[in-house]
Amino acid sequence: MGGPSSLKACERVIKFRTWQLLSVGEPSGDDRSDEHKRTKTKEQTEMMNIARRVCELILCLIVPVVPAIAQGVSVDQSDAAWHELKSQVQERADALDALIQNAEREGVCTDYALVSKHVIATYLIAAQYDKDHVEDVRKIFQKVWWFKKTDPKEADNLPWNELRSCLDVADNAIAELTRQLDGSVTLSTPPDFSSGKMTLDAGAYRLDGKPVFPHSLVWLPGTPEYMQAFGHIGGAYYQLTHLREDGTVSPWTAKGLVERTQADVANNAAPLVHLIGHAPAKWMVEKHPEIQQGARNFTKYDIDNPLIRKWMDQLCAGVLPKITAAAGDQPQVHLLANEPHFATQKGGWLAKNGVSDLTVQKFRQWIAAKYVSIDAANQSHGAEYVSFADVNVDMPIDPALRGTAVWYDWCRFNMGRVNEWFTFLKTTTQRHDPQRSPVSIKTLGHTLGSSERDGGMDIEYLTKLQEIPGSDLRVVPQGTTFYGKNEDGRDTETGWASRYAYLWVDQSMVLDFTKSLCPDRPFYDSEWHGFGTVSWRHYHMNRPYVRSAMWLAFTHGMSMINPWLWGRGLDGGLNDKADHIGELATQPIAVDAYGRVMKELNAHAADVIASVPSQRDIVIFYCEDSAIQDPDYMPQVTDIYEALKLTNMRIGFVTPSGLEQLSEASQTLVVPPTPFIADETLAKVVRFCESGGRSIFVEQEKSFVKNELGFQRDDDSSISPTAAISIKPVLELAEELEQLLMPSQVERPLDFKITDENGAKAYGVFLTQSVDPATGMISVAMNNVSKDPRVVKLRPNKAKSGVMIDAIDGNRVSGIVNLQPCEVRLLKATLK
Repeated sequence: MGGPSSLKACERVIKFRTWQLLSVGEPSGDDRSDEHKRTKTKEQTEMMNIARRVCELILCLIVPVVPAIAQGVSVDQSDAAWHELKSQVQERADALDALIQNAEREGVCTDYALVSKHVIATYLIAAQYDKDHVEDVRKIFQKVWWFKKTDPKEADNLPWNELRSCLDVADNAIAELTRQLDGSVTLSTPPDFSSGKMTLDAGAYRLDGKPVFPHSLVWLPGTPEYMQAFGHIGGAYYQLTHLREDGTVSPWTAKGLVERTQADVANNAAPLVHLIGHAPAKWMVEKHPEIQQGARNFTKYDIDNPLIRKWMDQLCAGVLPKITAAAGDQPQVHLLANEPHFATQKGGWLAKNGVSDLTVQKFRQWIAAKYVSIDAANQSHGAEYVSFADVNVDMPIDPALRGTAVWYDWCRFNMGRVNEWFTFLKTTTQRHDPQRSPVSIKTLGHTLGSSERDGGMDIEYLTKLQEIPGSDLRVVPQGTTFYGKNEDGRDTETGWASRYAYLWVDQSMVLDFTKSLCPDRPFYDSEWHGFGTVSWRHYHMNRPYVRSAMWLAFTHGMSMINPWLWGRGLDGGLNDKADHIGELATQPIAVDAYGRVMKELNAHAADVIASVPSQRDIVIFYCEDSAIQDPDYMPQVTDIYEALKLTNMRIGFVTPSGLEQLSEASQTLVVPPTPFIADETLAKVVRFCESGGRSIFVEQEKSFVKNELGFQRDDDSSISPTAAISIKPVLELAEELEQLLMPSQVERPLDFKITDENGAKAYGVFLTQSVDPATGMISVAMNNVSKDPRVVKLRPNKAKSGVMIDAIDGNRVSGIVNLQPCEVRLLKATLK
């Protein structure tokens, strides 16, 4: 694992040091005689031969002799073999440490290598713990229901694989730092989050005025060593279990929260994210059992119960003034909820819990306010209610009602009550916070892409409610093992896995949607699921995947990230509150890649932020009416979005509220099949098209046939779009859309062509260009999400010439760039 490359790395470093030693006292220029030159050449050759023999001897001692353990492979797991493997890791760690010290003396950036040093030191402890407590590890692994589908030796093999991965981490770090020392690469120094002033300004966090991406890991220990490697986000957690019967928070609890905040401030953790948990205290349930009516998984009480709101106000009053005072001027965020969901249809997540009597009463009031007369309500619902007091919907609601007024009204009501709940939480937290810190919500990452809308999540309203929109998004790499259902509903052989290195659509679509609605607000993923989630694991994630997936997130508008999951104590032990099998904390290579990539992204934060488009030329019409009523709507929207993204045009979304702000001159409206639409929304679409706005309708004959309640539309609402096309497989759709849209695109500084290795046109590389208004320098970010290699050919338009360098390593590059799957490049071009 890495032997030949490590040998070359050693050679480069010794060659570099040899040159330095032999250059001391060296005559310069023409003063050097031919004889002197020949003597020096001979000395250098002899020293390099000695260096090579020394390197070979070192590598014979430390290179691993046993490959990583795979299922069904018999390997030596004796105590002697274990101690030998640990010795190899320690020797490699010592070699890296010596190289780091050398680099520091030379003034070479060591921030990236120090991440690897910390990872190796951490896993030397963790692997030993996992070996010594193998039965405890096995019990933790068994917490997943699909444990029997995994390798039965996973717990036994884990510590061995962890140490072998540490050898890989060390080899990679040594090779890179060697290239830095010999001058073949020059890495930009990332910002130091342990000092400096963090602020939130103009849609981005800034450290001493420069844009940065705050980051951490879920459950990361708050020590300087861990934070320096993996990030400095801090914060507190509080919920109604902290409230006593007299409506106060105990001094002991308040003291603990304040001390936690003070420790974060001492470590310069920022921002401080205060998460509200939503579980009731035991005394609340005993005295008022009705509060649990309508409970869901992470919101374990009735959000419509006034007692809950009273207690929540008391809790915030008892906690927030104290921790915000302890935070001082550190920026803070109120994270209002973890994965809220209020599914109400049969088969939905805990929908069997129904809703409370209070919720039913609110629904009746809502119907009365909407319809005014019971006759109007009866006509719409096909019912025979005597009064509004009789209005009722059986819970869980039958999905057979989808497409009717009953279904629509219930879904809209459910969204309204959830909107009201989060508006209350925002108002309450900010009222008790003198800084009125911004709020965020960790919405489920599949909320937008899902075809279900019975869960109460009004995506547009909640997005605009948050000063820092949030979610827990996911990407899924090739080679993943799915347990149970494949969440996105696609066959992994004929769907995304047939063309991409990883599933990227879910993450990118949410970010593009959010940035279209709120372009000047940062986005916070407080539980990023690129390393695993409940339904999938990848047991050997590689560096290119981690790097590509994270670059994709931040070049689409991610501003702050907290991936799932660390979950190890300082003693190395896995936290028994989570199912860690195959998770991040068991994979040193992925952990190392995460820490390194975040430093790389932060070193180039200004260029990364500039790659997020401020103007969306092509906007997809998102209609909540159809999303509620039509189960086929969102799958078709997703396919259209995916096809459009492959064209590398600036893609966004528009909702009914934004239609009147579209520019007929510069924006094109793409309308998916939209069968259900309210009259007032339809009128806005018609006005845009009739005012000269460009529009492309997909399956136009299926659109606008019914109003939002499901009643057939009588009036003739025909529209003559710029183009009308049919739905097709994604790659065919991308080709057709590109041909239709290309004439309307604004000119870009660099023309580009993407092909496969044989020169045929291909898709799968995301490419963005931005121009620095002060210098005129062009930044080009490229990310190959295809499962296959791609070739990108760049050339200046208008017959200009130019020079281009790789901003990551500082080397000059040509206009032809070969990209392997998951390869990322950030180029800087100057045109003449």
